[in-house]
Amino acid sequence: MRVLLVLLLGGCLLSGPVPHTGADQHPQTGEGKKLRVVVFGAHPDDPESGCGGLIALLTRGGHEVVVAYATCFRGQRKVGGEPEAVVRRREATEACRLLGARPHFFDYAHEKLTADAATLQAVSAWLKGVKPDVVVTHWPLDTHPNHHVTSSLVWQCYTQGAPWGLYFFEVMTDQQTLGFRPELYLDLEPVYPLKKQALGRHQSQQPEGIWKAHDLMSRRRGGECGVTYAEAYVRAAPAQGRPALPLAFLGRKK
Repeated sequence: MRVLLVLLLGGCLLSGPVPHTGADQHPQTGEGKKLRVVVFGAHPDDPESGCGGLIALLTRGGHEVVVAYATCFRGQRKVGGEPEAVVRRREATEACRLLGARPHFFDYAHEKLTADAATLQAVSAWLKGVKPDVVVTHWPLDTHPNHHVTSSLVWQCYTQGAPWGLYFFEVMTDQQTLGFRPELYLDLEPVYPLKKQALGRHQSQQPEGIWKAHDLMSRRRGGECGVTYAEAYVRAAPAQGRPALPLAFLGRKK
């Protein structure tokens, strides 16, 4: 895993702009323009726990959100007598319905998800077909191999001349996401109960424990920017013309 992380960071440093922090004071989007945003997570429950508030605020503002899940199952594993993929896709579809988003499921097993050429081509082709304005995905430094593989796939698409803006989110910080130092904060107060409700749709994953960790994380991030609950993000260094998320981010308290 350590080798994978080193390779991923090395690729980031050598192949394109590196992540940076800083409030989005001047979004590169037209006033009132409705955007298409892809939130690209490794598993069902990652987008909901990491950026469910962002998804809800975007869809409430009339923007289109597509939530992509890279993997939904492990081999032939079953949950309650049903294939795990069936259960987890059903849960994710219901969570997306609550958040006003549209799900998309890739057909990779947990143990088969790699950032190889074939998978990169499939993800790149899908993103080119969707034509997002912005993509939001996992922070690359993460103890879960599916998380950093997903981030690597999106990052490689980004550095190959993608026209969309790119942001990173966190999950289970200090347990999974590592070294995350955000400067962009999103006040979750208006949508916090909805975020909890959406995560709760993932009953196969014992969402109470996931919520407990993320509630503490949201309070921690809220304290850093002066609100009760917040989600935090890092924006990849924007090339000229790449769009920004059309939301009012807060900065870190001095």
